[in-house]
Amino acid sequence: MTNQQVTRLAAPIAAVSVLLLGLSVVAAWSIWDMQERASGPIALSVASVTAAQELEISTREVSSQFNRYLIMLDRTHLEPVPALKAKTAEALARAESAASTPAEEALMKRARAGYERFFAAYEALLKNPPKQGMYAEIIKLTDTVLTPEILKPAHEYRQLNEAMLTQASETNQQVARRLVIGLIAVGLFGSFGGLLGGWVIAATVKRNIARTEERLRNTAEELDRAAKRGGNSPLVFTSDPLERVSVSVSAVLKRLRETERDALRAEQLAWVGQMAAGIAHEIRNPLMAIKLLVQAGAERPGGPSLRSRDFQVLDEEISRLEQIVSGFLDFARPPRPNPRQMDAAESVAQALIGVQPRAELQGVSLSLDRSNGPIVVSADPNQLRQVFLNLLFNALDAQPQGGSIQLSLRLDNETRTEPELVMTVADAGPGIAPAVADRIFEPFVSTKESGLGLGLSICRRIAEAHGGTLGVSNRPGGGAVFTLRVPAGTNHVSA
Repeated sequence: MTNQQVTRLAAPIAAVSVLLLGLSVVAAWSIWDMQERASGPIALSVASVTAAQELEISTREVSSQFNRYLIMLDRTHLEPVPALKAKTAEALARAESAASTPAEEALMKRARAGYERFFAAYEALLKNPPKQGMYAEIIKLTDTVLTPEILKPAHEYRQLNEAMLTQASETNQQVARRLVIGLIAVGLFGSFGGLLGGWVIAATVKRNIARTEERLRNTAEELDRAAKRGGNSPLVFTSDPLERVSVSVSAVLKRLRETERDALRAEQLAWVGQMAAGIAHEIRNPLMAIKLLVQAGAERPGGPSLRSRDFQVLDEEISRLEQIVSGFLDFARPPRPNPRQMDAAESVAQALIGVQPRAELQGVSLSLDRSNGPIVVSADPNQLRQVFLNLLFNALDAQPQGGSIQLSLRLDNETRTEPELVMTVADAGPGIAPAVADRIFEPFVSTKESGLGLGLSICRRIAEAHGGTLGVSNRPGGGAVFTLRVPAGTNHVSA
């Protein structure tokens, strides 16, 4: 799938997922909020009911002790009253702190006022008891103060909180019902969203598969036509587009291999023809000179058939023929490198000494930029020296009226996993012509009138046989730069 198709497929899924996530977050927050609003009143109502019950119980215990006294008329029954007073005060304080509504606070104010009035009157009665006894006064306090002003507000306070507790419980049940409904809605919506997302995915995948099959069919038809144009072998047709493409690709690849073999054979024949033309052209001139000398000697009357100068010319022409044949042999079958440890700097220095006389005659200056000490590499000394000399002679040929040749020799430790020898030969000549720049290393390509065009081709083959490269470029200020790179290791030699 393309990125656009993936985006189209993922967009609805992401939208449904985000929607479900948002709905779940809203539902969870709503449920939490309702639970908080319901649990708060329940906790307050429970505390208020408990405090009201304690106040009501304490007040009834006080009333019970007074009733025992009234029945028995024994003042020992009044002895627990101080402890009950303290207990009632604690219960009243807790009920007051639990009061949270104006109605609750009003009831607790009544209970507080009745409590203070009742025990103040009772303590005054104990200090100054009437002559006829406390029976009538205690009944009066119980009926007019204790019951209506303490016990009744405490009872109303408890009933009020019980009603609030019941209401909170009903609210909590509503929250529970809403929770169930919300979860069911989320589940149904999630299932619906999943079904919708699955349908969208299936439809998108189906559409993409249909498009892919259509493209495969078109591709298979194109491949079939290409294979039919290339050969007479019948193609196998199936209903599966992918299998059909596979069969067609196999047929096209088979035809392509046959075409490559035909092209390689034609290229080889072209090289053979070009080489034969080159050999014929190069050998024809020496053979013509030899033929003319022999004919002249045979036709010369009364004298020696050949003179000493004629033999010298014959020797020179035969040597030239040997050189031509040797060059073609080196190109056609380069010797296998025999690598061994060698000092590349010393080999380059020897090559410079070999070309020094010619450089002085042409007025060409030589310079070598190298690091101190030997530069040891594993290579064939004779073949590398052949490359050095060939590059130097080419640089001299490019500057017949004088100039300069700058050589650079170093070990590069950064561009490869192992060090490699890097040598550059830069001249100040006209540079490489654009017409031959891309073919300078091909056989029989030369910018010199008397050249065979095999030297650079042989040099590149020697470099490649050592696992290296040979390249060329033009200098910005004029001239050409040949760069030779050869691995400094020991296992980069090929046949």
